[in-house]
Amino acid sequence: MRLDKFLTHCGFGSRTQVKKLIREGIVTVNGKQIVEVDFKINPEEDVVEVDGRIVKFSRWIYIMMNKPKGYVCSNEDPMSLTVFSLISDDLKHRDLHTVGRLDKDAEGLLIITDDGEYTHRVISPKKRIEKEYLVRLEKEVDEERLKEFENGIILDDGYKTLPAKYTIIDSTTVKLCIYEGKYHQVKRMFEAIGNKVVDLKRRRIGGLNLDESLKPGEYRLMKEEEAYLVFGK
Repeated sequence: MRLDKFLTHCGFGSRTQVKKLIREGIVTVNGKQIVEVDFKINPEEDVVEVDGRIVKFSRWIYIMMNKPKGYVCSNEDPMSLTVFSLISDDLKHRDLHTVGRLDKDAEGLLIITDDGEYTHRVISPKKRIEKEYLVRLEKEVDEERLKEFENGIILDDGYKTLPAKYTIIDSTTVKLCIYEGKYHQVKRMFEAIGNKVVDLKRRRIGGLNLDESLKPGEYRLMKEEEAYLVFGK
């Protein structure tokens, strides 16, 4: 792999920015200063350093974001702010996408990656990965109606959901666990039992919990092992 391509892939900027870094003489390979941008390296074996810092190769990147309200999950939207406007410029050269979506007025755990196979596995209905939401409602919880979720409930388009689990937190707050990601599903489930969602936060996907130290709009990179916790529950 070319050195400039390697550094671009590892998040050191655009190809133009990376070439400038190399020509400045602050990049070494196995301890030797390299100024040729097309210098060939083996990412699995060679030790690359930028300004004395070792660069570890990662084929894919995985981002955990605490999505704030008011942002959409599209890459571009002429009418709304997108979650990608919150991502730093040094990562925007990657072919990033969200793993599933959260509604514009929802918040909480959102995974962003450039690993298409990972995304396909996470959102595949066959995997039935559990997603946990904290739901605040307009009216008090009707527990008898809520029990309908246990066997699946018919939505406004005639679709019957998979069975869901719930825990009543207080008179207007419910923890809900579902195994699908239909359009506005949580909102439509509660509408089907005569209530309305006024606040929605996703807290968990599979075995991956939202890092509560992240404020709305903040994110951090995850190692592959952490990202793959989604398949662990």
